[in-house]
Amino acid sequence: MRSKSPVQGISESNLIDMMMLRSYTLDVSVQVTFHSSALPDVIQAKVAAGIAVHRLPAGLLYASIGQSARWLKYARAWAPIHRRDAISALYQSVYRSTLDSMERDEFHYLALGCGDGVKDASFLELAAPDKWRVKVTLLDVSPYLTLGAAQRLNAWQTQLHVADLESQPDLSVLDLEERRQPRVISCLGMLPTLGHAMLLPYLASVLKPEDRLVISANLSPTASDEDKASIKSQYDNPEARLWYSGALLELGLERNDFALRCAVESLAGIAGVYRIVVQAEILRGLELQVHGETYPMAAGDRLEVFRSERWTPSALRHLFSHQGLEIIQASVSNDCQEGVYVIANRNQSPV
Repeated sequence: MRSKSPVQGISESNLIDMMMLRSYTLDVSVQVTFHSSALPDVIQAKVAAGIAVHRLPAGLLYASIGQSARWLKYARAWAPIHRRDAISALYQSVYRSTLDSMERDEFHYLALGCGDGVKDASFLELAAPDKWRVKVTLLDVSPYLTLGAAQRLNAWQTQLHVADLESQPDLSVLDLEERRQPRVISCLGMLPTLGHAMLLPYLASVLKPEDRLVISANLSPTASDEDKASIKSQYDNPEARLWYSGALLELGLERNDFALRCAVESLAGIAGVYRIVVQAEILRGLELQVHGETYPMAAGDRLEVFRSERWTPSALRHLFSHQGLEIIQASVSNDCQEGVYVIANRNQSPV
């Protein structure tokens, strides 16, 4: 593999600052458990398989310290929860409803794709220790984001796991106590990237009747061309391009090897659903070496780097129902671009 080129304008020290590793301190040492899906040789094999089919695995955009930092910069600039107080209030309302729906005063809070832990901290602030006994587990594909989230949640005793949700890890290993607690499973920001066809059946398979799922989705008011163009700009901007390019540079491409192309694709047979797709168009013939294999690429070849689904509110409700997921509460922003849902599984039998 050719030597990696740094992303222009960002030094390694700046990356660490961006990871906020200096903003929080852990009072005790922590143990991080790596699922087999997050081991280096497995990740490399996924990347190689992805290159062969011209689509990189989603986790590659987050897993390294550099990509974690670039994603944080992008999220700070564009994620609704960082830009608008009304979105934070929307999440708070859903969190309160989730706690009100719990039948016991104890639960296991399991964050799937915890990211920087901002939303998890907001939820747990409402679960006052004098009222609730909470076990906290954080899981993400990036060990650096997982540690950063743990630092943010320093007041809570947390279990840290690194796993790739795209591999649908077995979550039963996280409930080893003799007496199983009900779970609040948060899956915030993951549905757009992993897609409903993969993620919703997986969540339905792990959600027990006594559990609650808190899940967020990027919505689209309609599926009109005007809405699509407006939403596309959230994924085609300098911060996003820096993030996408970083993954390609770490893979071994040079900056003049590719050009990023952002487009909107319809999903055949599903009304009210579309996705934003970002591809790297190869500009000259080259050979990319990954995991001991050489992949020749010709000028004009395309490699998918990123995809994000959007749904109209009614389309997403239909997809939830199709998987047997019952909406207890739905909170949708005034502009119909952000939705947060409290979900129960009406199909699972009690254990």
